[in-house]
Amino acid sequence: MIMKSLNISPLIKAGFTTVSIIALWLGINEYSEVKTLTHDSTLAVMRMFFMVVLVYGVSYISFLGGSYLIPKITIKLSSQPKAGVKIGSSRETYDEMCTLETKRNEEAHDWLMKSLSDYTTFTFSKKLPAEQIDIIVENIQLLSQGKDAACSITHKMAGVTSNDLYHFGWNVGKRLKRTNIQIAWFLKDTFKTMLDDVSVDTVQTKLANKEGNFTLKLIPLDQELIPHVFPA
Repeated sequence: MIMKSLNISPLIKAGFTTVSIIALWLGINEYSEVKTLTHDSTLAVMRMFFMVVLVYGVSYISFLGGSYLIPKITIKLSSQPKAGVKIGSSRETYDEMCTLETKRNEEAHDWLMKSLSDYTTFTFSKKLPAEQIDIIVENIQLLSQGKDAACSITHKMAGVTSNDLYHFGWNVGKRLKRTNIQIAWFLKDTFKTMLDDVSVDTVQTKLANKEGNFTLKLIPLDQELIPHVFPA
């Protein structure tokens, strides 16, 4: 019953079989020696029984000790650093992942800024000289950093309505995850001449306005940012 409850492997069972044979052989030898020396059958049987029990007892105690100690030793060894594996490699892996994630974010930001720059350049290419378009692009860069616009364009653009500028600000600002008030200040500071008579509060409430005159349309964030080229 004890051996069954311990779920002994075939290898250990074979070991106990070997121990049994050895114990029986030693017991018979002990019986023969005692019988020859003392001619006392009772004493010889007792010595044989003692020898068998002794061999079994030592073997069983060794088995129990090994069953307890071997798992402990195995766990201890498994907790030791393996050969060839650097301590702190997990930290190095984490740092590499952070570096890779930072690089991906920077590449995504660079791609977005180029997209916004191209969108701006083509949209106003026939309405503004290059240096004025550069001012808008620079202000977009500042907007992406949460900073105020640096300069304002000085040209008025015939055929470009306030709603067109609102939609332009929404298309750019929302892709930079800016708030309505941030976009409103960007538009007021960048197109100061054209929006001089409109308050910041009014601008921020009309960014997505679809009523009135306009040709530059709102572009949903999940769609490609295609420029609307104003005619000359």
